[in-house]
Amino acid sequence: GYDAVSLQPNAGSQGEYAGLLAIRAYHASRGEGERDVCLIPQSAHGTNPATAQMAGMRVVVTACDARGNVDIADLKAKAEEHQDRLAALMITYPSTHG
Repeated sequence: GYDAVSLQPNAGSQGEYAGLLAIRAYHASRGEGERDVCLIPQSAHGTNPATAQMAGMRVVVTACDARGNVDIADLKAKAEEHQDRLAALMITYPSTHG
């Protein structure tokens, strides 16, 4: 066998998926497996909600302004609304719009 192995994703979506699976496992390890909501801005790339659903999460879309920036008031409102099931927040920095 090998002394060490490095596995690296070929695409951002693979990294997203691995990260979301790790988040799901973290919550499950703490006895909080019901945490399945992933907040994603409406300006996000299409792979974001697809990956979240593949990882077993429920996608909740947050609003954005005309420039693609996250509407902070809507983000706070959705985080509060789903606080008992909130697992993750998926945001592209600075935004998908650059």
